[in-house]
Amino acid sequence: MTSEGGPVLGPSPPPDAGVAAAPPTPRRPPVVIAAVLLMVPSIVIWLIAGFGFFAAMLRTEGDGLGKLLVVGIGAGVLAIALLMVMFASLGILMAWTGDNAAGLAVPAGFTFALFVVVIVTLLAQGKLSYHPTMVTPLVVGGLAGVSLALIKSPPARAWFAGRTR
Repeated sequence: MTSEGGPVLGPSPPPDAGVAAAPPTPRRPPVVIAAVLLMVPSIVIWLIAGFGFFAAMLRTEGDGLGKLLVVGIGAGVLAIALLMVMFASLGILMAWTGDNAAGLAVPAGFTFALFVVVIVTLLAQGKLSYHPTMVTPLVVGGLAGVSLALIKSPPARAWFAGRTR
């Protein structure tokens, strides 16, 4: 009924017509999706390398203080590898939800920098030659570098900047 007493003709307004709708959230850009997916092999390799190195140190010969030091070094390398797995996992979560690009850039940058240092050192010593066991570290280091470049790309930066407003 209207104020004049006649019926209301036409559809009724929606119940939340006076409430302003939230702007739609832009979709996650493909570069962020690719950066996240490219860091997954890095996590797997850090886990395998950490546990493998620790297991190799446990199998070393010797006794006494020497064995303790070698196993201690193995435990330290395992701790660093597990720390990298944690940082990369949290970085993937942060990048996926749009919280922060730095969460993924730090472990990707560390993995890529380690890859570059090893390659440069081997080249400087003239010891770089192909071995089948070198393929995995080369690929993972390269993937981390590509992930770092993608997460720092303009579309990814724009998406992260839009998410923090």
